[in-house]
Amino acid sequence: MTQTTDMSTDTDTLTGTESPIVVTERAAKEFRHILKEKGLPPETAMRLSVKGGGCAGFAYQIDLDRNAADEFDIVSQWHGIDVRVDMKSEFYMHGSVIDFNDGLMDRGFTFKNPTASGTCGCGTSFSV
Repeated sequence: MTQTTDMSTDTDTLTGTESPIVVTERAAKEFRHILKEKGLPPETAMRLSVKGGGCAGFAYQIDLDRNAADEFDIVSQWHGIDVRVDMKSEFYMHGSVIDFNDGLMDRGFTFKNPTASGTCGCGTSFSV
């Protein structure tokens, strides 16, 4: 079952529960910039996932998704972008906030994950 979340709140519009993952306005703006830079249509979704690996056990991944969401996706919309995460990854990312840092030394997407018990220095790997 695909779930949809409205960008104006952090509540799932189908179940009335708290949204599993939040994408900040800065992260959405950078994602739109990437789409424009690559010449991709604005309806291209941000695909968030967790993969085994990285120096702490799991690694975050952001992909450009032009396919339709499937029955195992949780779909939300934040600041004009569609965000999709598969249910397995959502288990590890529930409550996370995806932001973007544009500093000189640490430019990139950041993940604030309340379920992570530890992280590595690079910020893209975590353990539970």
